[in-house]
Amino acid sequence: MATENEFDVTAANWLTRAYYTPVSDAVRGQLSARLDIRRDIAAANLPLPLSKLIYSVCRRTRLWRGEKSDVARELIAHFSDGLAAGRAADELAKDFGPVEQSARLIRRAKLRNRPLWWRSCRFGIRLVLATLGLILLVYSVLAARFYLGKPEVAHNYWHEINAARRVDESDRAWPLYREGIFKLGKDQMDRDWMAEGPTGKAWNKAIEMLDRHPESLTLFREGAKKPHLGLLLGDPSDRDAELATGQDSIFSKQSADDNEELIQALLPAIQELRRVARFLQADALYAANKGDGSAALADLTALVSLSEQAFQPDACLVEQLFGIAIFGLATDAANRILTESPQVFSDTQLRDLAHRIAAYRGGAMSLDFGMERMMFDDLLQRAFTDDGHGNGRITPDGINTVIGLLGGPRSVEHLLSPYNFQGAPAVLAKVIGPGVATQVGSRKENSDVYHTVLDEMIEAHQGPPWLWDKADGKIVERHNLGSSQGPLARVRYWLPSLILPSIDPVFSAAERTIQVRDATEVAIALTLWKRRHGQWPERLDQLVPELLPAVPPDRADGKPLRYVVRDGKAVVYSIGADRDDDGGRSTADPTSAVVASFGPISAEEQKRSNGSDHDGDWILWPPVKIKRAETQD
Repeated sequence: MATENEFDVTAANWLTRAYYTPVSDAVRGQLSARLDIRRDIAAANLPLPLSKLIYSVCRRTRLWRGEKSDVARELIAHFSDGLAAGRAADELAKDFGPVEQSARLIRRAKLRNRPLWWRSCRFGIRLVLATLGLILLVYSVLAARFYLGKPEVAHNYWHEINAARRVDESDRAWPLYREGIFKLGKDQMDRDWMAEGPTGKAWNKAIEMLDRHPESLTLFREGAKKPHLGLLLGDPSDRDAELATGQDSIFSKQSADDNEELIQALLPAIQELRRVARFLQADALYAANKGDGSAALADLTALVSLSEQAFQPDACLVEQLFGIAIFGLATDAANRILTESPQVFSDTQLRDLAHRIAAYRGGAMSLDFGMERMMFDDLLQRAFTDDGHGNGRITPDGINTVIGLLGGPRSVEHLLSPYNFQGAPAVLAKVIGPGVATQVGSRKENSDVYHTVLDEMIEAHQGPPWLWDKADGKIVERHNLGSSQGPLARVRYWLPSLILPSIDPVFSAAERTIQVRDATEVAIALTLWKRRHGQWPERLDQLVPELLPAVPPDRADGKPLRYVVRDGKAVVYSIGADRDDDGGRSTADPTSAVVASFGPISAEEQKRSNGSDHDGDWILWPPVKIKRAETQD
């Protein structure tokens, strides 16, 4: 584009140049040069100051070339009229005013006269740019607020849990169990080695292992006599004791002082105590086979005590489910001995066993969710800021925590890994993090929802199990945590929806254990009755009150536990999963009759059960042998 200095040439030279087609016009296809404002200005033969003024104004309007040409002609006419009226060029230029202001006013007037489509496009572009600017501004504010937020890990729940579990050293069972475990070395007691009895191919292998470890078994029984387990989380002394024995494969390097995420707490001791329980159960069966009722009773009693010890203060659900499973090992062994060799127990020993089983945990099977609550509160303090009043907002660390909880075979990272896009989820999380943070509820909201839902789910499982309303799903949906909710609704309570414990299976497991416990009590009473009368009773209520305080209920429907004598054998049973009394007939697969979830079932559900593998009763005693492939862990 030409500059004002181009007007410093002589008028003749300017006029001569003006009639040639400029390159800029040629590029635009204007070969006639009719839009060249320099030609028009030169042709007007105005004084140089006015020519320069007109050109400067046209250039500063930043209009289309045609519009500039119109403006140039209008100004030429204006100044020509002034000169014709006898006014001086300098006077006309002065009265015209500042170039910038005049150009701006002319531009506005011309823009108002442009076509509607152009004005609409211009407005749309400005609107889009303004919107993008506003979004960028808002995003910048949200990003600063999000990325400047830092969680404050102010509480060590490991120490709080250990403070509740800590007891006098003389009352701790764990050191004795630990010593016995070290003496076992790598030996493992397979749960099926004793299943087939002395005729089984692995029986001798199991006996050889038991005979190799009398010291460990003694330590296990001594540990079971202690009032408390005293197992601490992240206790360095466990690893130190292991290293002192020359072993290095059981305990981790976790320390409670490091205050890692509580949800990441490792529980290797629970796996080892399961090994302890397997040895005690095998030894009870071995003792019964040898006719040693005292040793068998000692092992069974030790198993019951070990199970009780697992329910130590602030025990997590894993530890409590372990305790339930260990009690199941005790009742399984007791029922098998009562079936195969009841004579090894004297009447007194049978009464002692009955009393010990009946006294299990004071007769209750309560569950504690204290550590699960601590796990959630620990995640909150690592994921949210803290305003000092129990509230705060999600942080980048919190988003990373959620992504970590979402990891696994279905995670985004796993799906992208074959394509070498491992970093994409992290980058995407950083970009969308500020936006996601606006949808996540506050720290207090997430805390209130988690504890409220957990309380309601626990409340729904109180009272007789046959009356439970299967409300878990309804409660979850009511609080916008279910899968049917939209993504935005679920992301608001992200953490609760991810780590709420599954309540119904836990309570159902406890009720199944109670049912087996009650059936074991009935089996002991039946054994004593037959010893006295030479035959089985016709009805279970004949055992009351001399041998039983009452006939225990069938926890599937609340009616008295079922009983039948078939082929000279007593059978104690529950109506089982199909909620239908089949007269003590087992299902084809005995495990399919076990009640998976208590509470009433609909007529449609019962109809489906009666036409499936669930058709039959849950045989509680005598135990039904199950092939290994059919065994549920």
